[in-house]
Amino acid sequence: MGFKGKYRRAVIATCAVAAVAGGGLLAPTAFGTEDITAGPEAAETVTGPPVEDALDAHAADSATFTSDNAPFKDGVMTLDPGRAPGTAPRAGVAAAGAPAPPSGEGWKLSGATKWLAAGYTIRFYDQKSADWLAPYVKATAADLQRITTLPVTVATDPVGWDHVRQKGEVIVGVLHRPCVPPEGEGSMGSTGWKVVRDGSGTANLSCGFTNSSVPGTVTSGHAYIDDSFFTAQGKPTAAMGETYMRNHISHEIGHTLGLTHANRSLTKGDCVKGTDSGEFPVMCSPTYAYQDKRAGTYVQQFDVQGLRLLAAGAGAALPPQGKVTGLSGKCLDVKGGKAANGTQIQLYTCNGSAAQSWILGKDGTFRALGKCLDNARNLTTNGNRIQLYDCNGTPAQRWSVNTKGQIVHVASGKVLDVTGGRTDNGTVVQLYAAGGDKRQVWAAPK
Repeated sequence: MGFKGKYRRAVIATCAVAAVAGGGLLAPTAFGTEDITAGPEAAETVTGPPVEDALDAHAADSATFTSDNAPFKDGVMTLDPGRAPGTAPRAGVAAAGAPAPPSGEGWKLSGATKWLAAGYTIRFYDQKSADWLAPYVKATAADLQRITTLPVTVATDPVGWDHVRQKGEVIVGVLHRPCVPPEGEGSMGSTGWKVVRDGSGTANLSCGFTNSSVPGTVTSGHAYIDDSFFTAQGKPTAAMGETYMRNHISHEIGHTLGLTHANRSLTKGDCVKGTDSGEFPVMCSPTYAYQDKRAGTYVQQFDVQGLRLLAAGAGAALPPQGKVTGLSGKCLDVKGGKAANGTQIQLYTCNGSAAQSWILGKDGTFRALGKCLDNARNLTTNGNRIQLYDCNGTPAQRWSVNTKGQIVHVASGKVLDVTGGRTDNGTVVQLYAAGGDKRQVWAAPK
């Protein structure tokens, strides 16, 4: 399927999932998204490639692939070679009595509910795959490790195409047209997928698979990225672009580690949009996601909740998440729920929104809407502005909660303060010298 027309775009792919449900073995499943055509309305409202309804829509994401050891043989890997053609159940058709995979607003799990406590190592099949994909994979791995607190490392020494994948390994490679959905079933929600190395697969289609050789556990994964998304020099094509590629790689790796499509229905692009930006989750199909510096990251109001559930299942010590309350029980709030850099932090009636959901990172950050609580320009004057800003690792974004309940800016020793001690909605939160007033006392999640 090539590009057609001004708004034709090569789009994202895929997913195959793994779970053991009710003791029944289900067929391996994968989901792909190919190029789609935009209408004028879609072009105005979507920053990335525009959305239209799917001609081939996916069903609920739930299936099983229970072996970690799935090497190629004679250049071809068939995901379920023992099942006769036409006998596999449709995607999402679980065994009788099997519970639905966990899900929430903007995220779904493929069926497994926990990671390996030892974490994962992402490897590459060959040197080209490492050269082309490693920068994106490393950024994704760092984000996964930050969110889950479990090790997610990247090894760039190629393992070879006939490598037998072990527990704890995720193997990624670039191939020409590597993914083959079953004939007549379309590219999304189908069973009986194949992966090939001879270029006979579907154009503009990548695919990713979760493996679960231990019941309920993501034990390994593998993903194949179509080289159609790259130039001959290994750079994203003009149609793809750097931002979209970052989202694409995170989408595929998300599949290998237990996340499935966040779509709410059988329609492509039917995913909940973020209130902060109007963008989709990384795991939406197609993968538009964030178009700013957060591209390729799993932001807290969506995909990150599924990752936290998987990490909790592995016994990880997760960073606390929740509301931060101050005077009159009101909440630390991102004004207007907007994640634009410089957005004021204020006091507001608690309403359970994403603008009041803070993750207290082990690195000292307070994160909401995928960005960080920031002391503007890192100035230390009383009354200095407290804002939301891209997370950048600077001292302006390092905080701690002391025994008095004060949220301390580590670099200056000053604290978050409700201006004038007022309790009106919209009262500005500022930096101020620490004292004994209740306007500086907060209850943060632990």
